[in-house]
Amino acid sequence: MKLSVQRKSQDGGVDRVDSFEVPESEGMTVLDALLWVREFEDPTVGVRFSCRRANACKECLAVVNGQRTYTCIVPATGEVLVEPLSHKPLVRDLATRL
Repeated sequence: MKLSVQRKSQDGGVDRVDSFEVPESEGMTVLDALLWVREFEDPTVGVRFSCRRANACKECLAVVNGQRTYTCIVPATGEVLVEPLSHKPLVRDLATRL
């Protein structure tokens, strides 16, 4: 699968989209794909997560293919674009302040 991540910094710095080829596996979510990228491709990708159960922590909220959703429940298949929420203060990339 192709995972594209909109990269932003808190100070309004570089705004770019980085794309990664992530090996698909059964049941993989967008959060799983993001964590794979952090572990194997780019450890600097900023993403928050905690519970992996949707609605319990709200840390993985992001915009996935134009829809605001929890990355921990969206299946990772095909081409996926992940962007940060626009109404929350940004820490880095997809990580926002709660």
